[in-house]
Amino acid sequence: MKEIDIQDYIYTNPEILFPIGKITEKAREYSIHGKRIDLLFVVDGVRYIVEVKNVPIQREHIGQVIEYYGLMRHYMQDNNLAMVLVSSSIPPWRAAYLEELGIRCVKIPSVPTTEQERKRIQKRSSTYSKKAKYKTEAEFAFGNEARVPYEDITGPASRKGMAFAHQMLRDSLEPIRKSFGEYDVVPFSIKQPISLDFNMEYNPARNYGIKEFTRGGVWWAYRFGFSEDLPPNDVPNISIIANTTGLDVTLNAELQPSQKIMVGRIREFISEFDRLLADHGRLWLKTYLKLEHQPRFYHWILMDLMEPGEFDGATILRLRLEHENRFEEERERWVRNIIAENKELTKGLIHHLETRNKRLNLAIRLVEPFQKKTAFWSLTIGAQVTEIVGAVQRMKPLLDIFVR
Repeated sequence: MKEIDIQDYIYTNPEILFPIGKITEKAREYSIHGKRIDLLFVVDGVRYIVEVKNVPIQREHIGQVIEYYGLMRHYMQDNNLAMVLVSSSIPPWRAAYLEELGIRCVKIPSVPTTEQERKRIQKRSSTYSKKAKYKTEAEFAFGNEARVPYEDITGPASRKGMAFAHQMLRDSLEPIRKSFGEYDVVPFSIKQPISLDFNMEYNPARNYGIKEFTRGGVWWAYRFGFSEDLPPNDVPNISIIANTTGLDVTLNAELQPSQKIMVGRIREFISEFDRLLADHGRLWLKTYLKLEHQPRFYHWILMDLMEPGEFDGATILRLRLEHENRFEEERERWVRNIIAENKELTKGLIHHLETRNKRLNLAIRLVEPFQKKTAFWSLTIGAQVTEIVGAVQRMKPLLDIFVR
């Protein structure tokens, strides 16, 4: 199927992309500053740049549509713009990346020939519109404030916290993608303000955190090493996680496959790991016992906390082995504690907690923390993005050990 055929179809039947809203203008081969945009639509006052490809979406397509977006903003003096990429094939990790950037992805491998095909595309377009509306509402809660205070982010996930996470993730994606050029960067973020995870961020020896379970805070992540042959969470990622003490930028092995990879690579490359850890100089070590109370939702309990210079690769291997050796004891103690302390758990969740968790699930995090006392919380939003990008970039040499 030729691109021109799909362009013709969309131009004649724009409701395939915009089943919700009033279409007031449309154009094809729209010229701006020597470039030609495949299709241009105005829907409910929003100007949509539509680029059509009959091949799977590649990195250069991302740059192309972003360039068009920049030209439209500059020469049209119009901020009410949106971007759509239509492709015959859309790898899931690229779709996730693009949609966090605000580029909608639509899979149309050929001109629809049946009503069933047409409805399938329209249904997905309608679902995307609802997600975009929810995201806009979350960002409206954020408003145009010059900065976001510590207190608005470090509690349980809220609409304002989600708005912060969405903006930080969206604005950091391009500079991070450029720094990690050999990887496909896969963004991921919390979608709902109510978390079913519970966290205890507490270490009495350092007078750190509070001894109570709180609902999970906002977070977002950058995944690396994803491919068609490798499940998305089988390698460590870089996550930014809000808790009661601040915002942690973490090189994160939270699922059991990624924990296995992190431990195995540290053992295999321990001298290189120790050198890179010392070169970085800012990383804390945190480990968390994870006890599942319903499928894919956990109580996260801070078990080990060490500051920069207090640990190395051998320390991580030793701690992992110690927790394996005393897992039954720790599991029994913390299951009893959770049932006694967390009144939100139903009988069904308690039953799941008691009957599952048969083997150790110990998340390992190398953390650069932005705590209350740091200057991060007094910065403007743009400067906060710069700090986040810098922290992620500093972790790249260590990340390379785990995903290469």
